[in-house]
Amino acid sequence: MMKSIVVTSGKGGVGKTTVTACLGRALARLGARVVLIDADFGLNNLDVVLDLESRVVYDIADVMENRCRVRQALLEVNVRNLFLLPSAHGYLGERITAQNLKAVLKSLSATFDYALVDCPAGIEAGFNRAVGACDGAIVVTTPHISALRDANKVVTLLTSYKITPTLVINRVRGDLLADGKIPSMSEIEQILKVKVDGMIPETDGVYGFRSIPQKPFDMLAKRVHTGTGEPFDPAACYRGFFGAIRRKIGKTEY
Repeated sequence: MMKSIVVTSGKGGVGKTTVTACLGRALARLGARVVLIDADFGLNNLDVVLDLESRVVYDIADVMENRCRVRQALLEVNVRNLFLLPSAHGYLGERITAQNLKAVLKSLSATFDYALVDCPAGIEAGFNRAVGACDGAIVVTTPHISALRDANKVVTLLTSYKITPTLVINRVRGDLLADGKIPSMSEIEQILKVKVDGMIPETDGVYGFRSIPQKPFDMLAKRVHTGTGEPFDPAACYRGFFGAIRRKIGKTEY
């Protein structure tokens, strides 16, 4: 049975869409068949992150209004077993309801193992539409107080949908984590009362979906897929004698 997971965040700019794309790639590398659905109809850019914007012919609104079949709208990413269902644009997207989205997910359930639904940041109508159609949730945040406070609001709302989310902490500075200058994984779990499944390091100067280090997402995908393993530790390379040297020279090895 396909598992539908909404990927959400309390605020914009925390890397939610990139996490969606990279987690999808990592799950596909494990052999799962994965469809990414862009349900952020206002600021949709999952196709841009995946470098597929020039290939979009049909989108999710075309599927829902019977202008094409769902398989005609799917775009195959340059990764085996990974596909994208592009977002609708403008007012067309706003007419889509949770029931519409749920119907699309049902039509995909015989083909895919996972549907990752990238929804708008915040807790407005777009959030409720995407969450109402899914059976699981990942909340993406950064280890900063304002982002954690917004993530806590999202976690609280998800419980009203009877969904127990997990967390992905994105853009973690390993040197600051090693020095205790930002909250640790266990401290964040205590603050939000939610399990952390992934710790993704800050990667200064790394741009593009295919350039982002895969190891943190491979470890996240294993947690999502099998429930085993530990989250990546961004501070590991900054501990000990050589870690102190790396902190001084600003070198990372992810």
